[in-house]
This record gives sequence, structure tokens and C-alpha cells, in this order.
Amino acid sequence: MRFVCLALSILAMLPAAGCRGGERDAALGSREPSPAASRRAAMPGSGPHRPHGIEIIDSHVHITPTMTALAQALEVFEQVGIERFVTKSGGSYGDPRFAATVAMKRVLGDRLEWFCTIDWSGIDEPDFAVRTARKLERAALHGAKGVKIFKDLGLGVRDKGGALVPVDDPRLDPIFEKAGEMGFIVAMHTGDPLAFFEPVTPDNERYDELSLAPSWSFYGDEFPGHDELLEQRDRRLARHPETIFLLIHLANYPEDIDYVDGLLDRFDNVWVDTSARVPELGRHSAERMREFFTKHQDRVLFGSDFISMPQGMQLGSVSERPPGIDDAVEFYRRHWEYFETDGEQIEHPTPIQGRWKVDAVKLPAEVLGKLYRDNAEWLIFSPLRPLRERLAEGGTGG
Repeated sequence: MRFVCLALSILAMLPAAGCRGGERDAALGSREPSPAASRRAAMPGSGPHRPHGIEIIDSHVHITPTMTALAQALEVFEQVGIERFVTKSGGSYGDPRFAATVAMKRVLGDRLEWFCTIDWSGIDEPDFAVRTARKLERAALHGAKGVKIFKDLGLGVRDKGGALVPVDDPRLDPIFEKAGEMGFIVAMHTGDPLAFFEPVTPDNERYDELSLAPSWSFYGDEFPGHDELLEQRDRRLARHPETIFLLIHLANYPEDIDYVDGLLDRFDNVWVDTSARVPELGRHSAERMREFFTKHQDRVLFGSDFISMPQGMQLGSVSERPPGIDDAVEFYRRHWEYFETDGEQIEHPTPIQGRWKVDAVKLPAEVLGKLYRDNAEWLIFSPLRPLRERLAEGGTGG
């Protein structure tokens, strides 16, 4: 808790510019300890979880850079054993969230790395991509390790004529080329679960989730299909072989593990993470998933998609009631159970993502260590450098 208190004392001096809507979270310092403090997420025993003595890095979280959100996240991480973490929504260079994330990094030091984002306004301007590439350079100078490209590219960003901008639009090439030159990691979320492209009826296996988040449905002629989006994305990967891509949510096709397997075989510039996709991974046989994790043990990062905001948390998806600290502890515990045990038909971390059970994979200690720590340390918690320099160094990274 001393670390939490230090963070709060420093963040209390930050300007309100880092807060959405300009709000200031002055109430943070008076947070009461959670009832979950008495029940840690360790498996087995008590205290923060550290399987085989392995430090755990969560490579995919979102923390609003405010006092309340940070304290809430640190309370959860302290209980479940998350030693280091990567926030994937640090804002676009020049905006208030970016400045506040830089300040949060100063507070947290080596415990935090972060990715900036892209402001898509002005997409039709002839110099948009060049200007954006320059912003990435400046973001890197301020400590960003990469850029997160959300699913709005392909599904939401439109030109002045109203047409969706495809993921492989050649106008954007300078952005990806600049990332490659710098060794800047491009984390991409392209598409979404297959069910989000199907009619939102009670027959849809994600009906409960889509009912709470109707804007997540991309069913209809106004949107490209799931496979079309991934084809656009894969053409982008092929066009920039010297750029490092981190395809979150297991390349957004965990439903087809053979596809993801083949994707990693085809592209040596691609890594993936597990964020918010254990429900899908666990539907495959434990043997097949163990084989996948072992084969690509240098290319898969643990991520949860845990979100901490001033108004609360999101645990991999929306929920029917606001989650508390106890819920967050259980959310992580179910991840550990999936990766570390051989349980059959166990509960997965995010029940609203599908009312089914999953089979755990019980990864070997060496593979688990790379998933939980080594791959994120090598890819994200190390100095920026071009892909070929990284690969020439050997070690984790394939």
C-alpha cells in the first residue's frame, strides 16, 4: 500500500487536464480498503499470485490517468500479483490525456509502459499521415512504446464523403512506415468477435453482451464483414514487414485457432495477446491450445483488457452490475486457473461473453514464464529499436 500512497501524493499535484471532462478526482485519497483485501487471488495459498516464482506483467490494460482510476487499479494489481502493466490508451500527442499519461508514467516509473493513440480528425487532409507520423515521433520522445489503433479504423473512421476508411488504405502508409523505422510497436484491434457481425437476436451466443452494448454490433450492410476486415489487416501486415505489430485479442480471430497459428507462421513481425479472449480460447481442446502456446511461446503475451476509470471498472467486457474489487480479483483468478491448471469445464473470466465453460491448458513453467513476463519484457519493457535489430539479438521474440 506504500506504493499506492506515493502515487496518490504525487498525482494529487497533477493538473486536472488529465481528466475526462476536466474533472478532478480529489476523493481518491480517502478510499477505504476493499473487503477483498482478506482474500487474495493466489492459487494456492495467500498473498499475490506468483506461479513458479514468475513475475506477472499485464500487457493490456486501460487506466484513465486520474487519481481515482490509478488507485483503484493499483489496489487490484497489488492483490492479484500484477507487478508491471501496459496501458494501451495513453491519448494522442498534444491532447490532455497524453499529458496526464506522461505524468502517470513519471509516478510509476519502470512499473508502467504505455501506448499512445491516433486522432483521426483531418483524415482527408493531404498531409494527415505525415503529420500523424511526426506525432508518433514526438510521442516516442515522451516515452510511449507504441501506438494503439482501435477498431474504429475499418469500422468507424469515415472520410468526408461518408465512406469507411479501410485498414489497408494506402494513404496511411507513412504512419506504419515511421513506426517501423523507430521500432514503435503498432497494437491493432481490427474487427471483433464473429457474433458481433451476426443478427442481434436471442439466437446470437453473445446476445446478453450485445444487449448491454448495442453499439458493439456490426451487423448490416453499412459495415464490412469480419473476414473482409481481417483481409484488410493482413494486407497491411504484408505491406510493412519491418514494422512490429501486436495483434490484440489473439488477432481478433480466436474462434479459428488454425488461422492465428498460420498468421504467426507467415509473419515474423507479428505478436499477439490473450486479452479478453480466454472464453474463446477455452472452447478449443486443451491439447490444441497447449500445442499452440508451446509452438508460439515467444510470440504470445498475457493481457486481460482490465479497465480502470474514475466511475468504476470493466473486466474484459461490459457487466450487468458495476464490478467491485472482489470481482476484479476473481476475474484475474480465473485467468490463472485457465493457464495454470488442467481443470475441465471451469468458469471463464467473463461470463457475459458466453454462457459456456472452458477447459484449462496447464502450460509448462517455461511457456508460462514467457506468456506472463518474458515476452512483454522483451517486446515492450525494453528500449525502442527496429525489428531486425531485435531479432538479431536472439532470445525471446522467435
